[in-house]
Amino acid sequence: MLQMKRILIIVLFCLIIISPQVVCAEWFTDLYLGGAWTSDGDIKQKSPGPSVSMKEDFDKSFTIGYRVGHWFNKFPYLGLAIDGSYFSADPDFGNIADGDLWFIPISTLVMGRIPILRDPDFPMGKFQLYGGAGPGLFYSEAEVNDISFIGNVSEDFSDESFDIGLDTRLGFAWMVDKILAVQIEFRYTYVEPEYSDRILGEKFKYEVEVETYHALIGLSYRF
Repeated sequence: MLQMKRILIIVLFCLIIISPQVVCAEWFTDLYLGGAWTSDGDIKQKSPGPSVSMKEDFDKSFTIGYRVGHWFNKFPYLGLAIDGSYFSADPDFGNIADGDLWFIPISTLVMGRIPILRDPDFPMGKFQLYGGAGPGLFYSEAEVNDISFIGNVSEDFSDESFDIGLDTRLGFAWMVDKILAVQIEFRYTYVEPEYSDRILGEKFKYEVEVETYHALIGLSYRF
């Protein structure tokens, strides 16, 4: 919680510093979708008993998201954006249980761009190489159903979590018009949520390492 407060204070300070530039900024909205691939990660049982880690596979999924932001007039290579998206990373427990894990990250991104092939109609380039990075607030829900135990006993596990994670982007934009662009984007996210619930009357707590790569295509509207 302390780390979250520090990050939010830094973000608010940056917004106050650059706020005079926002009125005369170049605004944009982006809509994107694509695939998400989560690397094999550690699921750490933190209680009860001693900490135990196990490596698990995660299913691939789709990603969909929306971003709004602006490029500064005085610093046209720099910008800020707010991004919201959805993706899942269901763990593969085989025949032991059926797991669902999904995320809604809300990220604050510091953006940068490099213009390519400038001309009078496209002063910031017909093509643009861009990137972004920043903290994200990841809301997630975890559900594990039909956990099998000895004696044909089964239990369910469910919890939700808010966690600070990392969100980075690298993309290429083609300005098909002065106000419309087609974008190809690669995204990397990382977060370690914690979940807890009672199973057979005893409280279990887990920490999950979620490292996800996204390949995206989208449309950008500039105004």
